[in-house]
Amino acid sequence: MFQQSAEKYLKARLEEANRPFPKTHQLQDLVTLTLPVEPLWSALFAAASRLSVYAVAFRYPGYEANATQMQTAMQAAKAIRKEARLALGL
Repeated sequence: MFQQSAEKYLKARLEEANRPFPKTHQLQDLVTLTLPVEPLWSALFAAASRLSVYAVAFRYPGYEANATQMQTAMQAAKAIRKEARLALGL
């Protein structure tokens, strides 16, 4: 869920800026696409990288994240959320 949240925020910023983006769950790719309108978001690459592992693996039964993984994912998602909400005026 944390990865999905970050993905939606990045896509919302791209949509608002009228920047095209492909169907992807790769957060690093989405961050790269935001850089022409949000150049300081290059600082979000680390957070995007930490979340990308969760793009598919934990969406399906049989895969579970442990408490440490959940904490790491939550912190990374919050970093992206914070910047995106600020840029979107939310």
